[in-house]
Amino acid sequence: MPLTYALPHEYNAFVPGYSSIQKSAGNTRSPNYWIVKPIGLSRGRGISIIKDISQVSYSQPIVIQRYVSNPMLFMGYKFDLRIYVLVTSFNPLEAFIYKEGLARFGSRKYSNNPESLGDTRVHLTNTSLQKEFGDIPDRSHPAYLAGSNGSGSKVALSWLWNRLKCDGVNTADLWMKIIDVCRKALGSVESDIPNQPNSFELFGFDVIFDTDQKCWLIEVNSSPSLSCDSSLDNRIKGGLIVDTVSLVDPVAYDRTALVKVLNRRIMHRKAGSLLEEDLSRILPDTRPRRVGDIPKRVGNFERI
Repeated sequence: MPLTYALPHEYNAFVPGYSSIQKSAGNTRSPNYWIVKPIGLSRGRGISIIKDISQVSYSQPIVIQRYVSNPMLFMGYKFDLRIYVLVTSFNPLEAFIYKEGLARFGSRKYSNNPESLGDTRVHLTNTSLQKEFGDIPDRSHPAYLAGSNGSGSKVALSWLWNRLKCDGVNTADLWMKIIDVCRKALGSVESDIPNQPNSFELFGFDVIFDTDQKCWLIEVNSSPSLSCDSSLDNRIKGGLIVDTVSLVDPVAYDRTALVKVLNRRIMHRKAGSLLEEDLSRILPDTRPRRVGDIPKRVGNFERI
């Protein structure tokens, strides 16, 4: 992950971090740009890119992150990848990555000139934000060239992989780097999240590659948008939902038996516990999958 601080709480760490990079920027010719994200907002709202510490506001909680100013480009456009990861257990960790996803593009060709920093169409790839600018006039934009695999400013991940392969890019290596980043991110928080055997979570990982094909984790979304406003969304997100439910495989239960148990507990609150007997009635001859066992159906997921 690029160097990241939560302000104003980490102000004392941010200032020397910024200054150190500013001193070395002249030698490396790498611009000292930072991206500012208000805490509590989503869909690209309030995000800006700054080039000077004087532009940082401390009046509200923000996350400030070193901007990846040399992103990998496709046809001249900046893009990031929305990767879906299903976690079925923390502590011990068990997770599955979805092999289809979305590549989200800026709607104008990329430039890291200081004059372009205020143009969100160049630097930000959030789909909701790009939609505010209406249809993309450039018919050479990847979303147009992708046909049914494109919509708005985004394309199917599988389509992008195929095009990058044609350009000689080792996409299998890129995929392994994505898996490694996702695995390390989950592992870093595993000990802080208690085991909940009756739950699962679908995360949206946003990653970006630079010109050296290094994979950077930008952020992890605990509630990735599953809304669908195009046939592309219906296909990818619809398939994701179906495969998630199939992999989790919720245990079938006897609804009638459950109602009887609940009614009895309401009427006889002080009665002794009959948990085992109740469960045997509600879940007849059914046992949930244990962590580590191979799921019956994984769909387009793979274990990481």
